[in-house]
Amino acid sequence: MRKSAATKALYAGSFDPVTRGHLDVIGKALLTFDTVHVAVGTNVRKARMFGVQESQDLLVRSITERWPEAASASGGLFEGVLEVGEYANQSLIAYARRIGATHIVRGLREASDFNEEFNLHGVAGRIDASILMVHFICEAQFLHVSSSTAKELDAMGEGIGWLVMPCVEAAFAARRSQQLAVGTP
Repeated sequence: MRKSAATKALYAGSFDPVTRGHLDVIGKALLTFDTVHVAVGTNVRKARMFGVQESQDLLVRSITERWPEAASASGGLFEGVLEVGEYANQSLIAYARRIGATHIVRGLREASDFNEEFNLHGVAGRIDASILMVHFICEAQFLHVSSSTAKELDAMGEGIGWLVMPCVEAAFAARRSQQLAVGTP
């Protein structure tokens, strides 16, 4: 059995905010698949700090900060090889089918991620076994990087530049300034 058609990977998450760990997974996916579609979604178990549209914007800006060559004259990322979208009110598999994904990409940081991903892998395979799930393990420097950690450290006044790109760090600073201006913590 061999690959005979173009591959398209879906990497979905809340990306609230996008981290350097997420970018590591995106980079690995770009090296592996013909097209990568990154979709910002809403996790009903998590309260969002940034809205979906703002997260999409920060995602695109982080990608072009990380890889300046990603920006193209046509307005696409890497000449259309990297797409950014939004999914809501549907399963991950339904969204993957809708965009024509052949694979779903997931990132693994630590052993505790494995149990949740193992379960998701099993469920996804039962729904549609033709859409393969691929897991990338983050580089060592990103194993402790998460959106939650960025939010928590920022709330405590700690620097988060090692977790996120400068545009995301600036968005956190703008959010803090806005909160101070209206007198909310």
